[in-house]
Amino acid sequence: MKARFLRLLHLAHRWLGTASGVLILAWFVSGLVMLYVPFPKLDTDERVSRQAPLQPDVLTVSPAQAATACPGKLRGARLAMALGRPVYHFSGTDAACSVWADTGEPVVVTPELARASAEAFLPDAKLGTVEPIERDQWTVYSTYRPHRPLLRISVDDAAGSVVYVSSRSGEVVAHTTRFERGWSWLGTVPHWLYFTPLRGDDTSLWRQLVLWLPVPALLTVAAGLALGLQRLRLRRRYPRGQITPYRGWKRGHHLLGLGGGGLAFTWLLSGWLSNHPFGLLEFSGLPKGAAQRLAGVAFSPADDLPLLKRQLAAAPGGREAEWYRFGGRHYLEVRGPDSSRRLDDQARQALPIPPQALADMIAAIEGQPVAQAELIHEADLYHYGRRNPAVLPAVRIRLADPEQTTWYIDPASGRVLGRVDAANRLHRWVFNGLHRLDFPPLGALPALRDGLITLLCLLGAALATSGCVIGMRRLRRQRPQ
Repeated sequence: MKARFLRLLHLAHRWLGTASGVLILAWFVSGLVMLYVPFPKLDTDERVSRQAPLQPDVLTVSPAQAATACPGKLRGARLAMALGRPVYHFSGTDAACSVWADTGEPVVVTPELARASAEAFLPDAKLGTVEPIERDQWTVYSTYRPHRPLLRISVDDAAGSVVYVSSRSGEVVAHTTRFERGWSWLGTVPHWLYFTPLRGDDTSLWRQLVLWLPVPALLTVAAGLALGLQRLRLRRRYPRGQITPYRGWKRGHHLLGLGGGGLAFTWLLSGWLSNHPFGLLEFSGLPKGAAQRLAGVAFSPADDLPLLKRQLAAAPGGREAEWYRFGGRHYLEVRGPDSSRRLDDQARQALPIPPQALADMIAAIEGQPVAQAELIHEADLYHYGRRNPAVLPAVRIRLADPEQTTWYIDPASGRVLGRVDAANRLHRWVFNGLHRLDFPPLGALPALRDGLITLLCLLGAALATSGCVIGMRRLRRQRPQ
């Protein structure tokens, strides 16, 4: 019975490994690439750094007046400059909408305007033709939906840039380079199966693939671990004192499996669980209506143009202004290349929100008493930065409930930075801990952590490569005549 079971286990490992070996190899290689080259994305800092300074004197239309030109319900607004003119960018439930702040007329995005926006984003660059697209390989995220169709413009520069202009607002919403695109084909794209046909409006096929493709890989590694330990001999060794009965590629595969098989299994398992298969490892979000209760008032575009000009005058050099709400009041955040300033509805510097005031609001939202509310100046195990530094100082509010639910809030704006309960803690340790090695003391030593991940990814890639070679040799072997 035991011999038959081992034979079945051996066959399962052989043929499942032959089928999934290349996929496992691709995951290790792509994970290593992702560590150093993220998927192309235009972040707020880069966008702001490329914008022209705001000119309050040329404003003639208030946000409320401009908003009348936009259909549907609006959720937010920004003020920026475009082609030397001020423009309000409104975000809506379905699509973005932009209105010139000097005339109140809606922005009509023409190919000429798109080219001008790209030229302002990349001065002195030689632009190609404007190509309307719905999406491509680098704009698969749903965050681009309000701006579709996009206007793609190739740029003849040393970096091989491609910029994407919103057909709704006329602003550049994405920027990629040849370096980012090339490495992403080896990194994020195969790792997360971010292929354009799978990431359209209907992502059901993509979800099924990321749910089921890791299963044979997990079974392969689990069977290999069991067989590897069963064939290992540390006391009664094989001939010539060997601990493994194999030679050549099989010997290397056996030893690599013993050294890195456990790691391969935990990485595959934690990566698979990050997709929450069958509801496993799901993390919770904010309580329903929490964001609205913290804001205290629904978004409504400001109708006081003199106030807006005073606010902008109080933050000279700003390149973008965005409205936000907290505690029933509207505020304006004016961003510059190096810093930002937050102004209240009296054009005064907005003061930090006291921890106790935030704690009272969270207690009312959660319906639980507060055990501790404090201002922290250093990252902790659940509020920390990876690619970007953590927002500090932050207010940490721990509730006196069975799960010790903890909120992290930016005292400068009241923005929720995170909410951690039992489900989120489990996700943090299973995914971030096992998959990204985000645990003490490596979290405080990024260079050591990156070096260790690099070494382990190479070990996993070597294990997968040896398995692929063995599988290919098995398939090429001729049957006896």
